[in-house]
Amino acid sequence: MTGMPFQALATAARLSLTADRLKPAQQVLGLQSAVAYFDGPLGHLLLFRGGENFRFYLKGRHEVGVAGGTAAGAFVVDLATAGHALIRSPRPGAAFPNSYHPDVLAYTSADGGTTWLSAPVAAVDWAAGTVTVDRPGNATRVAVYFTTGDGEFELRIVRPLGSDVASAKLFGGALRSIHETDQTNSRSAPTFGSEGREYPLPPQFRLELAVRSRTPIVFDRYAQHELSLPVFDTPIRVLDAAQLNAQAELKLRGGTL
Repeated sequence: MTGMPFQALATAARLSLTADRLKPAQQVLGLQSAVAYFDGPLGHLLLFRGGENFRFYLKGRHEVGVAGGTAAGAFVVDLATAGHALIRSPRPGAAFPNSYHPDVLAYTSADGGTTWLSAPVAAVDWAAGTVTVDRPGNATRVAVYFTTGDGEFELRIVRPLGSDVASAKLFGGALRSIHETDQTNSRSAPTFGSEGREYPLPPQFRLELAVRSRTPIVFDRYAQHELSLPVFDTPIRVLDAAQLNAQAELKLRGGTL
């Protein structure tokens, strides 16, 4: 981006935004709503480049209670009956029992959901949509995080203060489709926006991940979503914030400076 009203303090560095850098938002089930966001940091100009490959796998969350007195051992969580769509992605995963499968994770709680401990997944029936968890005897709740095929998503950049006039869509589509895609293959991996376009994220603009799904998608430390969004980061000194924002809006609308 040339002619921007700022002074570059260093050359741009290529970085990757990962799930732990995004903050959780308030999802509204069944409606397109933000599930996570990242605000452009002060003193930095971030730039997404159209045509860049990225990695994107989201997990849904389902939690169930366990009747008192239930013996320890195999506990079946029926995701399909609860209205969820369990997806097996092309990512490699060790055979079950497994506590670290890329598509299914399980946790148990003995205090009503205040604290959670990892639990082995003993088996998964992908066709039936069931997950069998090795549950300890004192657990009263079980939570399963799973790669979901329910709904659609959109990655977009929006202007501060809730304005959607300058929003720009980086990518969007069906969760099932992107989760079943081989994202390690550069030919089939998803790519940002339009080839050759630049999508600026100036200070305090927002990168937003919006989803329309009946399945809760929670950004917490248990979910282990796999996101890797390439971005170019330039440290800057802002000389004219109003002009910087105006020119960024023009870029996001597809204009040129």
